[in-house]
Amino acid sequence: MENNEILMPINKNFIEVFEVFMDNNQRTKIRANNVRQYTEGIVDLILKDKIVANLKPNEIYEGINWGRKIKILQENYDVQIANNIQEIFRIGGDGSHFNGTVKDADLQIIIDKAIHIVEDIFVKYFLEREHKFGSENIFTIFSMLPLKHRIYILENVSKHYMNMDIVDRLSLAYAKNGENNKAIDFLKESLKNGVIDKEYYNGKLRSINVLVNNLDELYKQNAKYEKGQEYSKAIVSSGLLVVGLPTSKDVFDTAKAFQKFSDWFEQDKDKYPEFINLFLYLMQTDTRQYE
Repeated sequence: MENNEILMPINKNFIEVFEVFMDNNQRTKIRANNVRQYTEGIVDLILKDKIVANLKPNEIYEGINWGRKIKILQENYDVQIANNIQEIFRIGGDGSHFNGTVKDADLQIIIDKAIHIVEDIFVKYFLEREHKFGSENIFTIFSMLPLKHRIYILENVSKHYMNMDIVDRLSLAYAKNGENNKAIDFLKESLKNGVIDKEYYNGKLRSINVLVNNLDELYKQNAKYEKGQEYSKAIVSSGLLVVGLPTSKDVFDTAKAFQKFSDWFEQDKDKYPEFINLFLYLMQTDTRQYE
């Protein structure tokens, strides 16, 4: 286009509508509504069975409204999780109406709730007597979750009960996350409260120190081993969700980790279907970089 050419002005009414649609308030409303939609997906994918099990004989899942679904979760599953879902729906619902308003602070609140909601469901899982942490053969797979998820889940489970398995996994997670002092303080507190004895404390302390002192070298060795391997790009399908397996900076031997998961998945997928669904869902949020 020549410099002296003049573009015809766009329709004035369209400009006014576009400016209103794209102002900050509208963007906040759109994001809030998206958070609600995301949460609807979580309920349908993960909590549907909890709702269906408590429907009246004349009710079908697809035929009841979200208010009814949330009420069932409040009365028969977990009040706090259900209340968080309700809050997300309330604020997200405001974002779907023309005259609705959503404050930035409210948006951040429901984003935080949505981020942690699957982790909270995981915590609920481990609070059930039959799934108490340490009673199931899920350690290796659980350790494949990103550190942020492991730490959040185990910290919240530990508010309700403690055992050596939680001490073991949480102290290691702290150390791998670069929180060595926090790992040591946690071990000291566990020793003080009688969850572990002096011998276990000393052994775990040695393990953490070895891990921390050699972490960089272990990462380098693993990255070198992984390079060019197809294992780090392996895909596992659950029939519901599809994810890539974690490896670098968490699982040092990728090939063995993948093989371990494959063997475990084939042997125990029918034993722990709820755990597997939660695990695969959280792995969708994995932002680690793999070779």
